[in-house]
Amino acid sequence: MEKKSNLNDLACFQVYTLHHAFGRYYQAAFAESGLTYAKYIILKALAAQPQMSLSELSQRVGVEPNTVSPLAKKMATYGVIERVRDVKDERRIVLRLTEYGLRVVEAADETVAQNFADLGISDDDATQAIGLMSRLRSAVENAKPVRLNLPQAPPKVQNTLPD
Repeated sequence: MEKKSNLNDLACFQVYTLHHAFGRYYQAAFAESGLTYAKYIILKALAAQPQMSLSELSQRVGVEPNTVSPLAKKMATYGVIERVRDVKDERRIVLRLTEYGLRVVEAADETVAQNFADLGISDDDATQAIGLMSRLRSAVENAKPVRLNLPQAPPKVQNTLPD
């Protein structure tokens, strides 16, 4: 693969900036509702699977449990999810979407769909992009990267000027 000299030619830079652009976009779309992109992703995951442990949820959304845990606690205080002890293992906390949480997901989904339609990206293009990003994520997650070997640093220059 040839070397890329322009930031815009780097896939990693495009993904990084797209992530931040989506964050700002969702922040504007969700405005004063209190819903954030991170909370929306958690709600979507719980809408797809009715209950999950904190570790299952964090694995599903791709972030560490110590990132999901405070969000889940805060979301429980807003009544969109509930945190309950697992009946089979009382040490385990299970997270579930509440009825109100389901209504919040549905309202957010409508807003997201409406806003995405306004972006001017066809369903086919969106499907292809999602497929490519999914394959790329999977490839990166399963890759064994070559380690960076820095070149020899120049020797430190001694200050020879008088004090």
